[in-house]
This record gives sequence, C-alpha cells and structure tokens, in this order.
Amino acid sequence: MDPHDVPEPGTLLGHEPLPSAYWPSHTAEATRVLYQGVGYDGASRAVSGSVFLPIGEPPPGGWPVVAFAHGTTGLSDRCAPSRTGLSRLEREHVARWLAAGHVVAATDYEGLSSAGPHPYFNGEAVADDVVDIVRATRRLHDRASASWLVAGFSQGAHAALFVGLMASRYAPDLDFRGTVALAPLVHLPLLVDVLTGDGTRPVSILLPFLLAGLRTSHPDFDARPFLTDVGGRLVDVASTATLVDMFRAIGGQTNDTAGTTGIRARPGIDPVLHACRVPVARMDRPVYLTAGDADEVVPVAVVERFVADLRATGTPVRYDRHPGATHADVLAAGHDSVIAWSTTLGRCDDPQPPKRFTALDADGDGRLTEDDFEVFALRLVQALGRSPGSPSALTVRHRYRDLWRALAARSDQDLDGAVSGPEYVRWLGTTTRDDGFDRNVRPLAEAVVRLVDTDGSGVVDAAELTRVLRACGLSPDEARTTLAAVDRDHDGVVSVAEIVDVVRDFCLDPAPGRPGHWLFGRS
Repeated sequence: MDPHDVPEPGTLLGHEPLPSAYWPSHTAEATRVLYQGVGYDGASRAVSGSVFLPIGEPPPGGWPVVAFAHGTTGLSDRCAPSRTGLSRLEREHVARWLAAGHVVAATDYEGLSSAGPHPYFNGEAVADDVVDIVRATRRLHDRASASWLVAGFSQGAHAALFVGLMASRYAPDLDFRGTVALAPLVHLPLLVDVLTGDGTRPVSILLPFLLAGLRTSHPDFDARPFLTDVGGRLVDVASTATLVDMFRAIGGQTNDTAGTTGIRARPGIDPVLHACRVPVARMDRPVYLTAGDADEVVPVAVVERFVADLRATGTPVRYDRHPGATHADVLAAGHDSVIAWSTTLGRCDDPQPPKRFTALDADGDGRLTEDDFEVFALRLVQALGRSPGSPSALTVRHRYRDLWRALAARSDQDLDGAVSGPEYVRWLGTTTRDDGFDRNVRPLAEAVVRLVDTDGSGVVDAAELTRVLRACGLSPDEARTTLAAVDRDHDGVVSVAEIVDVVRDFCLDPAPGRPGHWLFGRS
C-alpha cells in the first residue's frame, strides 16, 4: 500500500454490535470496533477494541470518554477482550464509569485479535492504541466529547502511564485530562527482583507472560537457556495461553523449580527489563495511583517507590493504599474516590513545567538523568506521529541516549548516574566550545534531520521545520522566530551543521526561548 493511502491513526475501519453477554451493566449500546493504528515497528496496523455508551442523554458537549486499558489476558488472538469479553472484575469497573456518565473505549492492544504479534509490556507500542480508540470512538459516536482520561489496571496501568507521558503531544485534537493507574506494573527491574528473590516463592503469574512477550519487541531475547525445563515449558505455554490457562500451569511451581530465582542477574536480562520500565518524568496532567497492601503481583513497596519518584518530578499525584486489597481487589477498591477525583480535572491548554532547574530538566526534579533524555526523544517522535519503533525514530532515541552519556561523562562528578544543578554549573564553568562536544551532538542532529526531512533532500526546509515546531507545541509566532534563529545563514533550509550549533549552544546555556529548546521539550 502506498504510504499516502494509509488512513490516519484513529480512523474507524469497521464496527459491529458486541454480543450482549459482554456488556457491563449500565450499558445502552456496545460496539466492537476496528480502527487504524500504528505498529511498534512503524507499519500500518489495524487494532480492535470495544466501545460502550452509557444509558441516558449526554450533557452539553457530549459524554466524557474513559479509555480503559485492560490487564493481562494473554498473548494470543483468543485473549482479546472484544472477542471474549472483559474479565468479570474489569466489567464491573467499567460499569462504574458508565453509571457515572462516561463513554468507555477499551482497546484490545495491537496484536490481540488483529494482525501481528502483541508487544507485551511495551508501553510505547500500546499507548497510541489507547489514544487512537478515543479518536475512533468520536468518529463512531458524535455524542462523545473530546474530553477524556485514561484508566488502566495492571499491564493496562503500565500502558496508561505511558499514555500520560505522550497523550497531549500525540493527540492535540483531543482534550486529555489525566491518568488513573490501578496496581501499576512499575519499576520493572525492582519488581522482578522482589518477585524472584526468594527461591521458595510461588512463580508469579507475571513472569512467564513477561519472558515470552518480551521477544516481540526484543527478538534476540530468550530467557529459556537460563531456566529449568519446567521454566522453559512455562514460557512456551505463555505464548498461547489465556490467563486462566497460565494460572493452572504455574500451580505448585516455585522460583527454584522454574529457574527464575534471581533471574535479573542473568546476562542480558537487566537491559531488557530496563527498556520496559515507565520513565520517571514529569507528566503534564494529574495522575491517580492506587495499590493494595496484599497485592501478590505488584508489592505495594514497589508502587510506593514509584509514587515517591513521580512526585519528586513535580507531577500532581494522588495515591491511595487499600488495606487488605489483593491485585484483583484494586479494581473495585476506592472507585468512588477515583470518579470523584476525575470530576476535578480541568482543561489544561498550555501546561508549563516547573522551572526549578533548567529547560533540560524534563521532570523538574533538580537533576538531569537518562529518563529526561528518553522522554525528550519519545515526545519528539510521537509529536510527529511516528511510531517509537520505526527505524528513523529508533535512531533519534539512540542518539538522545548517546548525548546523555556524553553530557554525564563530562559533568556527573560524583558518578551517581545523575547530574545535579551544581554539577552542571561547574561543568559549564570549565568547558569550552571546542572540547569535542560537537562530535557528540552531530549524530543526534543527523538523526533529527532524517526524521523531519520528508522529501529526502538531506536538509530541513522551512515547511518541514515549521511542521515539527508546531507539533512540539510552539505557537505560529514562536515557530517563525525559532526558524529564523536556527537558519543561521538565511538560505531557507536548515542543515545538520546548523542543528549542531543550536543544540550545542542550548546545552551550554539551556535557557527557555533559545532556538534549540524545541528538541528538549516545551520550556
């Protein structure tokens, strides 16, 4: 198919009535939808899901939308909720949103009941699926408003937090209000440590799905050589099993019998887990997190560590801990409070991060970290509507990481993996313009040109740069001013060398408004 013929993300490709057996209570109408998505690899991909309308008449402007991100069901097509129905507890959760007057749009995620494998635990890959079903819902029902929030459970809460990082930039046509993350699978390396540290502990339902599903996004990854025969069989079963099948398969097995004890220490495991974690960075909309202190899948201490880290970024966070609640219990615990909180969320037209450090500090926590640069890259590529896993986007993301490493090597004096404000200032006081920093900046500049250069000319013309500046949140006047400042020789195009200049100058003086700031988020 000609790339120009691919429908835009969120285009409604087809729909049919959803069997009534799958309807939550308080549903007036339920539809199975097929809509246009973008695969993690950048390929065009159809994604399926379910849309539920509430009973009654919509308020002026239409019903607000909740994009519901479901928990783990399995990795195969027969696990898609639009084909089998949501779990009983998830149906009851959705019913409460419907009773409160919301449309609920529930994606299946790419690769479940649609072509291609499901990229399990790849939050970047499924976040746009969650957003795009909101677009599809508004095309299906003109009574659905542009105002929406995301609510996710377990695996879906992991996806919801990625939505919180990118939704405002990825879908400026919608009015994103906030994120609800119930029993979120966060800080994945720490979580795996906790789940596998005790050899006598029963095998977590999460582990076989995780070890099997990671192979989609990381084709060279295979944990089976490190596992026992029992563990290897569990991974193989997880490739096609439903959640119920998997609970039966792990019955009576421990970390020792499966070979998962201390698995994070095995070669090649930690980098893959690190790649799947939710980056800790400031979100521009409020976040509501909940956890149960009897959760057997996500220990409450792991969630509370993430809560503390996210609050340190300046993100508005509400956190509720529910005594005695298991993993599944969290779906119902405190739901009235969640709905009451959702009614307090207002429109935020021009969110501004706190200026406690510099414009390089994406999360406003007073330190520069690798996560800041991960978020810069993710927001840039998704602001342009590119799949995070497409070749040009991957190159940009790798080059942001390289720039972080170069900057950290120069300025992280205490070697703690972060650059504090004083460390950065000391580096600025000793560096010179010819200390080789340009060599570190140039690969990023080249990658950005390839990402933005839609006509393949090798340079970025005025129209191409204006498009990316507007996508990054600059006003028309700001875009014109920035274009004039970046095009230093005033020849109407921007070269790699000119981008090197503005990026270097911004890193050496990261003040809001300098022409390189658009590559590092809205200041």
